[in-house]
Amino acid sequence: MMKPVVAGTFAVVMGCAAPSPAPDARPAESAQPPSAGASPEAATAGAAEVASAPPPTDAGTPGLPQDGGARTATETAADGTLQPGSAPIDAGDAASALSTEKVMPALESKDLTERASALFDAIVKNEPALAEAFWFPKEPFIPLKDVKDPGKYWDNLHAAYLNDVKAMHRKRKSWEGARFVGFQVGSRPKWVPPGDEANKIGYYRSLHGKLKYELDGKPASLDVHTIISWQGRWYITHLGDFKKR
Repeated sequence: MMKPVVAGTFAVVMGCAAPSPAPDARPAESAQPPSAGASPEAATAGAAEVASAPPPTDAGTPGLPQDGGARTATETAADGTLQPGSAPIDAGDAASALSTEKVMPALESKDLTERASALFDAIVKNEPALAEAFWFPKEPFIPLKDVKDPGKYWDNLHAAYLNDVKAMHRKRKSWEGARFVGFQVGSRPKWVPPGDEANKIGYYRSLHGKLKYELDGKPASLDVHTIISWQGRWYITHLGDFKKR
């Protein structure tokens, strides 16, 4: 009788020492094969639903915009004008956007003719302020020019422009009856790459354009020394020969 008792006791002790399976050791439900009663179509649909489910998103990481961040708050048309609801154009952003673009303005356009006509009126009336629309604006000039103080340089060029308008007015004793005919771009526009002529941004440049007019039935013209391109338009940077001053 002692042997069965000892054997039973030994079995009880060994059973208590054996490790129990961990609560999480059971297979995941998603890994279990479909039940015997499930149809093949149901199993396939379940697998497709799992595969198409979106991956989890980290709440601490902001999602990317739908366009990948390619657009900014400022959107412009091809001619550089703001679109409704867009933010004002920043000069630095505009300069960066155009630094690698070779957009040559049309050699003839309604816009060019209107601004050239305003320059002619300024000369005839001796009112330089009328010629502002044809002059290169200060805002884009500052990021374009690679000089120590581009703002001051622009001021000097602008003052010279206003003086040139007055000087051209003095070329005739009387401008009575003078009629504007048109503007002709001078030399074939040349692409000036970034780094040339102390500029950070490339542009097209043309020299010695002609401001054409008639007086007493005779054709005449005034020389426009330098025009350059910016956002699809031509602008004057030198009306007279600036280097001779």
